Amino acid sequence: MSNTISQKYIKDYITENYGEVRHNLKRMAKACRVVANIYGYTPKQIFHFMIEQEPLTGTHSYGFNTRYGREIREEFEVQYHEMYKEI
Repeated sequence: MSNTISQKYIKDYITENYGEVRHNLKRMAKACRVVANIYGYTPKQIFHFMIEQEPLTGTHSYGFNTRYGREIREEFEVQYHEMYKEI
């Protein structure tokens, strides 16, 4: 899996799988990059964890997010909304 993620990749993926894009693509791409750097994953792994619930090492138990998985999700949310200050 690539170490980068683009706004185009996010837009194309969401459009193809869900239709309309209702998220800010710039903020989502940046949040994926920042969270990936913090937790040692690739931005695309973080993106698919957030969108599709694809498990990462230690993020799921019996199909549910572990404390670690919830921590990653919460950090993503913080980073996504941090971008409000920059835009």
